[in-house]
Amino acid sequence: MQDFKEVIDRLIKEFNETRSPECEAKVVSLERDSLLVEFTGTAASCSCCFDEHAQDFIYYLKDFTGMDFEITEMKRPTFGKFLVRFERLET
Repeated sequence: MQDFKEVIDRLIKEFNETRSPECEAKVVSLERDSLLVEFTGTAASCSCCFDEHAQDFIYYLKDFTGMDFEITEMKRPTFGKFLVRFERLET
């Protein structure tokens, strides 16, 4: 689990370096086969196309972990914030 956390930390760092301030990701919870990520940023106030950042995050997960993930939940709890759950696909 520690190795997975370190990989996800590097992923988040790179993701934020390339997308901030329009979109920033922060891990809310991390489990063996899933993670909950909070997306905020200057573009988060409009939901149109902002979910594409979460879709792109799947490619980051694949590139950094070598595993396939899918979005199993996406919600907008408050203005300017999206919470997205990613779960690992069994291969």
